[in-house]
Amino acid sequence: MSIAALPIKNRRVRILRRRLPAMLGLVLVAVACAPPAEPWRVDDEAFRAARDRELREPDGWLAVAGLFFLKPGANSVGADPASDVALPAGSAPATVGRLLMGDSGVRFEPAPGVESQLNAKPLAGAVDLRPGSRDGLRPADRIAVGRVQFHLHVTGGRTAIRVRDPESALRRDFRGTRWFPIETRWRLPATFVPYAEPRVVQMPNLLGGTDATVSRGEAILAIDGHIVRLVAFEEGGKLWFVFRDATAPRETYASRFLYAPMPGYEGRLVLDFNRVENPPCAYNPFTTCPLPVTQNRLAMRIPAGERLPEHVPEQAHAPAQQ
Repeated sequence: MSIAALPIKNRRVRILRRRLPAMLGLVLVAVACAPPAEPWRVDDEAFRAARDRELREPDGWLAVAGLFFLKPGANSVGADPASDVALPAGSAPATVGRLLMGDSGVRFEPAPGVESQLNAKPLAGAVDLRPGSRDGLRPADRIAVGRVQFHLHVTGGRTAIRVRDPESALRRDFRGTRWFPIETRWRLPATFVPYAEPRVVQMPNLLGGTDATVSRGEAILAIDGHIVRLVAFEEGGKLWFVFRDATAPRETYASRFLYAPMPGYEGRLVLDFNRVENPPCAYNPFTTCPLPVTQNRLAMRIPAGERLPEHVPEQAHAPAQQ
């Protein structure tokens, strides 16, 4: 039977079947000829995936379950709610030991019979605890007992204990990071201009205090036709920028972080704002975070990088500027 003699519906099906191999061939050719993704874009996507995984780690920022400022002398530690450093219920013995804060630092004395570890090694007795280094290269000493860990945290000239619990509700209920689309226009060339001498900058923090932080220079770049000079700090062997822009507080946090490799020849570098990330305070009320110095509070919008978390109300992201 000829195609013309078939009912219209069957005729269309027969025609489509005949044309299907050619159509599929065109699709495959189009896919094969599509340009590969730009390497920087692939890297940015990988960075965002790694950022999400990092937050979900058992000892990541979502696991922080307490922040306790120490008083001079003895501070009790344990799951007993009356403890000066009260660990989450059921996470450790009621009495873990005590922290002695003096002029020379903080010493941990475990309670008799309590098994604990210092930096993943069995702890036999009292030990002086070291905070993390200011440049982020050396982590703080960590005491592990039960399912939790705790360590020193110094901010605004005050000494605190930060507790991490892998079973924290924040970690359990985390919905994932949210991002602006990756765009080429937010990869901006910049020039790092060092100061004649490093400067000690008083960087405000979320608790109303300040932290003396060393800056060796500024990054100069153009954003939407405006020349911007961002004060740069260093952390973990990278340049570290703490800034705020006009997307806050409705779309982004009041303080945003951007890390960049150390500058190359003649101070040249690229600031990839697609990699801007939230500070820990955007996710966890038990963390402390720096706020941008006046020079790093930008009037223009930078809709790039990490957005506000979905599960936290907007008003929680607008601390007063110092």
